[in-house]
Amino acid sequence: MKHNRFLSALKTPGFLAKEYLHRKPDPSHNWHFVGQERQAEAQRLTRELETEGIVLLLGYFQGEKLATLQQGFEAAVKGRNSPHDKQALLNLDFLVDHPELMPAALDDFLLEIMTGYYGKKFALARTSAVRFHPIDEVSDAAYLWHHDARGRQLHLMVLLNDVPPDGQRMSYLRRSHTRYYDHYRGLGEGSRFEKDVAADPTAPERTVELAGPAGTVGIFDANGLHTANRNNRARRDVLLFCYVSSRHFKPVRFRRADVEQLDQPKREVATFNPYCELVG
Repeated sequence: MKHNRFLSALKTPGFLAKEYLHRKPDPSHNWHFVGQERQAEAQRLTRELETEGIVLLLGYFQGEKLATLQQGFEAAVKGRNSPHDKQALLNLDFLVDHPELMPAALDDFLLEIMTGYYGKKFALARTSAVRFHPIDEVSDAAYLWHHDARGRQLHLMVLLNDVPPDGQRMSYLRRSHTRYYDHYRGLGEGSRFEKDVAADPTAPERTVELAGPAGTVGIFDANGLHTANRNNRARRDVLLFCYVSSRHFKPVRFRRADVEQLDQPKREVATFNPYCELVG
């Protein structure tokens, strides 16, 4: 749907004010997920995330933890053909039936990085488990340079198989995440930036590929420009968790017993979402 540019101009001041409040930290926020011995390392990565818009932790999940995630992923996507892509499997609601995948969404060290970035309460807002089969290259929708039209939002991506730099990876334009968009460029077709990136001489050196060995984790601000890449190389198995501090919450279901056994800060990450549903 085409947006009326004149109406978008009228809506822009309120749109920017909402985004400013969305990003404003809360000085009283004091969540911590790791002890002091790991907080300095997490703070270093938080500063990198603030500067670059993305941090990569190559092979972060390994050994038994990785094997458990891979097995849970296989069960979560089995037989779940994506309604949007004939060459993909998709599950958007898996934590109730596959709680073995919760440790990826609520990992202590990764949450410590994110709490430093937000500086305020935040919650898990969406989940997806996706297997992308090899196909011919695609150049539309999410396979164009874009920002997610939800303002400041952290995404946590976990690669569950090896993804080469020229494979079906996500590409991210470093240092593009701090921009405030007017109403038109913050919604719909305005959020596509293919021509802008093509005309930017700094884009090649600023582009980073979210690729690496199985277990690699990427945390990125989805307000930054990024693009998915589909091609006929190896498949990509990925868990994606989205976290927001206000607005754009979506229903996320957990088993009640799984949430009740979490320590308080992690329980907050689950239940601060007003659409969190505890089952059982």
